[in-house]
Amino acid sequence: MKKIALFLAAALLLFGITPFFAAAQTAEERIETGRFGTEEPVAEEAGSGPASYKNHWLFLGARLGPALRIYTPPDDTPFTGGDTYGLSLDAGLQASVQLVPLFSLQAEVIFSWDDASVWFYALNPNNVNVDRHTRKFTGLSLQFPLTAKLNFYPGTFRVSPFLGAYFLLPLGNMTINDPLAGEESGSYSFSLPLGLLGGLSIAFPAGPGMFFADLRYAADLGLPEVKGGEELYRRGSVALCVGYEWGFFRKRQTGNVK
Repeated sequence: MKKIALFLAAALLLFGITPFFAAAQTAEERIETGRFGTEEPVAEEAGSGPASYKNHWLFLGARLGPALRIYTPPDDTPFTGGDTYGLSLDAGLQASVQLVPLFSLQAEVIFSWDDASVWFYALNPNNVNVDRHTRKFTGLSLQFPLTAKLNFYPGTFRVSPFLGAYFLLPLGNMTINDPLAGEESGSYSFSLPLGLLGGLSIAFPAGPGMFFADLRYAADLGLPEVKGGEELYRRGSVALCVGYEWGFFRKRQTGNVK
């Protein structure tokens, strides 16, 4: 009976008193000793610092901002025109999968509006003099970018340089207003519906998610062709967008929160 009593006393001492001492440990110490297993403490999950927003698998967000379009005609000569610039608007949605805190892949869909004027020289109606004319055209398209991002965390910010490619999809018709041929509207396609892009994104915690600013340069690889096969311009753009994103599916941590 004495042995049984001593065994019960030792068990009570081991399993009853130890938790009271363990309760005084810090969150980091409890993670190291396994009190939370592979989970982070609840207080840390509620935080809004780098340890909170860089440890998610998925980010969903939206963006909006102006874009400076650069239009180059297919034959850039003194008689067929030169580079022309126009201010447009980009709006989009994005989803980013953060494979590790340093690297993520991001897919987007961006609505783009084009409004361009390209000049050219042509004979006037009496076929005597060469006059300068301006051809205007408008069109709508969707971009589907896929980018690779590197993520750095200086303080409470996230700085992400990125590089990628996109697919182009025209929406509706393109309207062309030509002083010699009048106005017409017709469907169009891209000779090569692909483009390349690169840029830099800066984000910081704001409320339940993150506010970000995104500066990028994008260049189409193909020329638009209106129904008759006429090639219009090669498009590039510099866009500055701002937006907001939310993190989902918090990763399970196995060590100290950093």
